[in-house]
Amino acid sequence: TLWRKGAIERSGLRGGGRGIACSDGHFCRQRVHPVPRQEGAASAPREPQAPCDVIPGSALVDSLHLAPAPPIPQRPLAPARRQILRTLREVPRARSSPAAGRGQAPKMSLLALGSEAISFSAALAFNLTANVLAAYAFGSGSGDGLCSNGTCTAGLPLTYSANYTPAVLSAVPEDKRQLMFGRMEGLLPQPEEAGGTIVIFGARGGDDKNPGDEHRADTIPMCNSVIERGWSCWPIFYSDAVHDAILDFTAGFDGYISRVNPDVYEGVSMQRYEELLSQLGESGLAAMPHPRLMQKFGSKDALFKIRHLRTGLPDTTAYYDEEAFRETFPANLATGPRVLKQNRGSQGEGIWVCRLEEEEAYRRLGRVPLDAVVVLTEAVDNHVERKTLAELLDFASGYLKEVDGEKGELIDQVFMPRIVEGELRVLFVGNKPLQIVHKKPKEGGISATLKSGATYTKYPPDHPAFERLMNSFVKKDLPKLLPSLGLGEHPLPLLWTADFILGPARPPWSGDKDYYFVGELNCSCVGITQNLEVTGPVADEAIRICLENRKRKQGIN
Repeated sequence: TLWRKGAIERSGLRGGGRGIACSDGHFCRQRVHPVPRQEGAASAPREPQAPCDVIPGSALVDSLHLAPAPPIPQRPLAPARRQILRTLREVPRARSSPAAGRGQAPKMSLLALGSEAISFSAALAFNLTANVLAAYAFGSGSGDGLCSNGTCTAGLPLTYSANYTPAVLSAVPEDKRQLMFGRMEGLLPQPEEAGGTIVIFGARGGDDKNPGDEHRADTIPMCNSVIERGWSCWPIFYSDAVHDAILDFTAGFDGYISRVNPDVYEGVSMQRYEELLSQLGESGLAAMPHPRLMQKFGSKDALFKIRHLRTGLPDTTAYYDEEAFRETFPANLATGPRVLKQNRGSQGEGIWVCRLEEEEAYRRLGRVPLDAVVVLTEAVDNHVERKTLAELLDFASGYLKEVDGEKGELIDQVFMPRIVEGELRVLFVGNKPLQIVHKKPKEGGISATLKSGATYTKYPPDHPAFERLMNSFVKKDLPKLLPSLGLGEHPLPLLWTADFILGPARPPWSGDKDYYFVGELNCSCVGITQNLEVTGPVADEAIRICLENRKRKQGIN
């Protein structure tokens, strides 16, 4: 299928790829991109990026007022189609105007070319159709391409993006390309003279993709926002099979953005992936974020370490071994309802609100007896279980076991009943709050996840209702946050969130005003699919971090 020139020009669409027609009207497999123009302006197509073999007869296509083909990669031609190509190349150049130079193919009508031209147009249509159908139906073929001078991207699988130049592709082993790149529909052409290069990592599979999509819905928009600012940005799939190839490919890049959500992916070891990120950071790339920061910032242990901050919850206990848990938790539970949080997990998984079934037992004894019945509600979906305290201790001790070399941990916090009013999630890019979301659980529940039926309402960060929160956390606590976590040498994450719960004033503060306390920090692949307008600030901050990192490497203060 060929697109009409007028449709492309009116839409301002930037095509690209190993198309059938160059922007100058010739046929080749040189990568070109029609240049969008302002409304009413004259069309100004780019010259091809390198010389290519002209197929005489391009004037025929130009006479049909056809635009350069859309970015459908062309496969090598089968023998039957090579014969068509040879026939096309035999069209006499004398049929073109002597005044027409390369890149200025004249307008010629079909009638002017006569029956010979009509047969050529049929052959051309057959060639185009056969190539596209063969690409989809039979995979890569073999044989000659449309360019013979070695400058075109010959033999690429259909799923390769047209934006990958031959120089970029040649740096990647043939057997790794499809694993690393896949499909990239919607990715803008890369700048010819980029200010720098950023790679965005993802992983195939998982539950954070739309059906049929390889990438997260926010990955390509993030790439495009970086590209629009004059930097190159490549979305790449990580798998253990391409670990070393990625190290080679990204040599000399400025930074990486990790968008791999903690999950189980086929062919992906999270330990190996984090090793890759560490290696890239050590090689000089700006880490967004570094795996060490991800581990410490996003773990529930962070809640224990920031308990002394204005928005930290003082009544927070951390258990690193089973003995301490069995000794301390029964005494804490005797003071009132508690919340147990596993060190890892998301969407409320492994977060349990623990209440005594016999509420009169609170504060009656210094310790809850082992046979007391505890009512448990998991935040992921509000489901309820009942266990004796002895059963609860056995069950929760499982969270303290070492898994894949990572030691277990449990966080024990006082339950704040105002969670039923909802929690506030503040979305940050670096040190700038961009949005506040009020997440209200459905009636009778405590979970604030969409999965559990919670409703979300968005507010700007300067909304008057949240002035106290912004003052306490952004102005007072934020400068102390990373040092409190032992991460003082790292910058704040590129994209992160902080969740807050309303609670009563606690020492050293007093009064009847509302106070907000941090319930969770997260910088591991924060989703912005519903907030794609923030991809611009994300790109600005990513470039800023890369430039600061570049200065540090060059020893510039």
